[in-house]
Amino acid sequence: MVRDLFLPVGLALFLIALALLLLLINEWRDQRQRLLKEHRHALDLPDGDLVYEDTDGQGDPLVSNQYPLMGKPDYIIQLPDGRPLPVELKLGVQDAKKPYSNHILQLAAYCLILEDYFELPPTHGMLRYADCDFSIAYTPALRKKVIKLLNEMSAVDEEYQPILTKQQPGKCRACAFQAICPVGHDK
Repeated sequence: MVRDLFLPVGLALFLIALALLLLLINEWRDQRQRLLKEHRHALDLPDGDLVYEDTDGQGDPLVSNQYPLMGKPDYIIQLPDGRPLPVELKLGVQDAKKPYSNHILQLAAYCLILEDYFELPPTHGMLRYADCDFSIAYTPALRKKVIKLLNEMSAVDEEYQPILTKQQPGKCRACAFQAICPVGHDK
């Protein structure tokens, strides 16, 4: 008689444990979604899905299949139309009246890389400075400028040195090309 109760009681306990596990998984998912939503709201990012984040330095590098280019944007938002939006933080920059040209090129390089990762290419990127944001249009002219710079960079070697007239000593000391660069050689 007691033996006959083992199967129904065991099955009931199993079903209760399974129900509790499903409730726990559901609560974990809801909590994760709430935390992601709060995180996104705190970042004040444009609408869309946050598909990449590298603010902690742990994101995988994104590599172009077509160009000698890799990078790690701070954020990538997939906009409702399916296009990617790279977001680059430059929070040390304050009181900028316009975006710095090197930051524009960096953002455009991310746009060029993202052409390999998404069905639709980006139309723009976002630069976030400490006190303002700039939307940078990814135009055919800007794309062409990045490709031209990549070609110029690939042609640099000891015989064909870069054309530079000045550079910050700290950047020169940290540069891998210091030994062959006429500007950074003695810094």
